[in-house]
Amino acid sequence: MSLASLLQIPIWLLALIGVAAIALAVMLATPLTQPPPLASIQAGAMAIGQEGKPELSRFQARDGTWLAYRLYPAAHGETDRLAILAHGSSASSDEMHVIAKGLAASGVAAVAFDARGHGASGTRGDIAYLGQLDDDLADLVAELRRPYPKARLTLIGHSSGGGFALRIAAGPLGAAFERFVLLAPYLGYQAPTNRPSEGAGRWAATDLPRIAAITILRRIGIDWPQSLPVIAFASAPEAAMFVTSRYSFRLLVNYGPPPDWKGALEGAASRIALIAGENDELMDAPAYRNVVAPLGVRVTLLPGVDHMGIVHAPEALAAIGEAATR
Repeated sequence: MSLASLLQIPIWLLALIGVAAIALAVMLATPLTQPPPLASIQAGAMAIGQEGKPELSRFQARDGTWLAYRLYPAAHGETDRLAILAHGSSASSDEMHVIAKGLAASGVAAVAFDARGHGASGTRGDIAYLGQLDDDLADLVAELRRPYPKARLTLIGHSSGGGFALRIAAGPLGAAFERFVLLAPYLGYQAPTNRPSEGAGRWAATDLPRIAAITILRRIGIDWPQSLPVIAFASAPEAAMFVTSRYSFRLLVNYGPPPDWKGALEGAASRIALIAGENDELMDAPAYRNVVAPLGVRVTLLPGVDHMGIVHAPEALAAIGEAATR
């Protein structure tokens, strides 16, 4: 813009632009705070057995990055069914070990993967662009089609991984899967299935001013702030080696549900099973029955099971096995 053009802009408009720029800068600079460790999640994670866990395997995604997963061949060599397991927020493939092991023992081959930004896949807490996790899953499916060319695929996701599984169900890659099993799925910040994130049940702290600023800038084509951390999880400091304690904006948006979670459920209802524990401290289990079941989704609520119990409690494993093979 020339100097002459600038001189034609009213002073008040320049001032307004300056104030908006300062406001956005202040919103971006708002510090992200770490919530105190949530004891129930830590205890639940520690209760997940790791006996018989296979070593990590790796595949090369389309951007050249090597991503990690664990393969659980079916007990008797069956190759007609394959379940892919997506862990919850901050976790890794370790979280899904007991489920994968149980499925393999029942004749369903299983793969538990470290989503990019978690575990041994990529840079902890970040991805390169929105939609990269969808591309990674497509690349993993292509990799698995070599040993399992005709297997019927099931995508199983826990918590944020359940929201991600719903995102896949609603997108182009959804056609690759025969069914989806959502375990206490996170359906979005404003979904009626969430419990208030506060007090003893606070799992995550979000930097709302930073998210708002990034969203505004994204709409005008400025993408670089999407790499900034916008959410911190209530993980214990001693678990830092094993978990991802913070997500960037783009990881938060990509590893979770689609914007229209209700429409996604309605569109794939016949292929979705939802399982949750009645004692879930992060999700409102009765709301799944009241809000999700009327959409045509089969909802199973398990007495005495909490948010982490859904990935290792015997009754949960039985329900997951039934949903994956029905």
